[in-house]
Amino acid sequence: MAEVSQTEAAGLAGGVDDALNPTTIANPVPDDVGRRVLATLAAPAGALPLIALVGALLFILNLGGYPLYTKGEPREAVTVFDIVHGGGVVLPMRAGVEIPSKPLLMHWLAALVALLGGGVNEWTVRLPSALCAIAGMIACYLYVRRLFDQRAGLIAALLLGTTFQYVQAGTGARVDMTLTFFLELAFFEFLMIAEGVSQRVNLLYLAIAMAVLTKGPVGAALPLVVAGIWITLYRRWNLLPRFRLMRGALIVGILGGGWYIAAIISGGSAFVHKQLLAENLYRLVPQGAASVGHNHPFYYEEAALLGGLMPWTPLAALAVAQFFRGDRKVDPRFGYLLVWFFAVLVFYNLPQSKRGVYLLALYPALSALVAILLCDTLAAPGGFARTITVLSRATGVAFAAAGTTAIAGITILYLWPALMSWILRQCGIVVPELTGELRSAVGVWHLTSPLIGVALVALGMWLIRSVPSLAGLAASTAAGFVAIVLAINLVVEPSVARTLTLKQFAADARRIAGPSPVGYFGNLDYDFAFYNGRDLRLTSPIDPAAPALIVSPEDDWKLVAPRLSDNYIVVLRSNPTDLDGSGRMLLLRNRASSPAPPGAPAAPKINA
Repeated sequence: MAEVSQTEAAGLAGGVDDALNPTTIANPVPDDVGRRVLATLAAPAGALPLIALVGALLFILNLGGYPLYTKGEPREAVTVFDIVHGGGVVLPMRAGVEIPSKPLLMHWLAALVALLGGGVNEWTVRLPSALCAIAGMIACYLYVRRLFDQRAGLIAALLLGTTFQYVQAGTGARVDMTLTFFLELAFFEFLMIAEGVSQRVNLLYLAIAMAVLTKGPVGAALPLVVAGIWITLYRRWNLLPRFRLMRGALIVGILGGGWYIAAIISGGSAFVHKQLLAENLYRLVPQGAASVGHNHPFYYEEAALLGGLMPWTPLAALAVAQFFRGDRKVDPRFGYLLVWFFAVLVFYNLPQSKRGVYLLALYPALSALVAILLCDTLAAPGGFARTITVLSRATGVAFAAAGTTAIAGITILYLWPALMSWILRQCGIVVPELTGELRSAVGVWHLTSPLIGVALVALGMWLIRSVPSLAGLAASTAAGFVAIVLAINLVVEPSVARTLTLKQFAADARRIAGPSPVGYFGNLDYDFAFYNGRDLRLTSPIDPAAPALIVSPEDDWKLVAPRLSDNYIVVLRSNPTDLDGSGRMLLLRNRASSPAPPGAPAAPKINA
């Protein structure tokens, strides 16, 4: 052991290049300390508080600190708003004009939070996703600990929570994280029951029913596909009576199917076409997928997975190498994780309509696989010495560069804001207000913001200069990613959101309109629909009964014939809703109506 340490020290003394030279590099110092620390932390008394703390930092901190501004979040938030404000529970109409595109479990949860928390707002509509994300991390630890090893359980939980795709879904008001949590319960519970560790068949089928109520038939299809493949591969047909299939069919049918029957009665053929056909069947058909969007080639999901798994993609590749180099046997439990991973991946490769977030259902399995194989690597010190050294140095450089960039950005914001605006313009961001919002956000977190940058630089330098070890690399990867996510959640995304949101425009439009009705023309903007605070009334400038006031996307209004658009004047023009300066909204008043109230803001006429 002493010779290894001295050799490594000599390599480091000669610089990074010399350390990577095959004639001087030796195996990293065995992860004795890392293994001892991991063994201590992996016990429930240490692991559960650690996972909860990391989850709170990633998903709860500043969750409601910035407005909705994208298309997806307000689209779901409008449905929550209608549930809370008397639009119905079975099938509320989005903004009073549109059938929801997904089942309503996530929306019911958000509505319950809103009723308990004092109203529908950014925090209440995002909280179900955040809580499901943290619960998913805890469930991953508990299941992997019980089925495999508690060290692997802790690594799997932290790995799962610190992947790009998981964080993105866990901080947004979307249905994907709710679906992921209940599918995770269903997948793991099946294996627990099959291996005789659990008899909770009711929990299994309840989780499947909740998945169906979150995103439709896929919530039942995926567990059935994975279970069927695994049972076939391992010839475990004798397990079928253990799962009480009739009871399961009743639970899923009554809970999931019951809502579908009620929704069909309420929404009729329009509901069937939108939720059952467009959102499910048509996505499997090439011609139909083109009409529902997200049309991508077969290999798209693999590329999305490599990006979504960051920053753990390199260590996942190391885990794959360990699998082929080591002596890990594909027993039924490990084999189930492999079936879970590949079945979900292939399943979502088949439809023409694809998104990276669809693969979230396989992330718990992949996290567990990587964690188990990394533990195998830790148990066999000396393996992959060169790879671990290269990854440690590269990760250190990346974190140091990120921290340096953050510190430089803060300095420029305070001393040379015009220079920051110029830098952003070179990146295609032409909205000048973003610079001011960034400076304001940094001011709110005036101590935390620079400390995050300093911490990233320190972490990066430690990885560059220290003796490489797998335990140190894994811990640093998680810590560095948490720091980067904090910077995004506290400064970057709030600044972008406040720059692009229609929250102020909607408030100004309500103030100008007062009790008067307001029509809406053009493609539905969900951000305006949410902050408008009341159902929309669709109209058109050719409608003789159109209200005097009309809200319209500027791009749609430019398509109106001049003989019609000239009958209206622009009362209010919103900020852009895209960073390239496009996507503005207009509040227009019919010239034949009464004039605008004194003090109402005006904007120049838009050329058609």
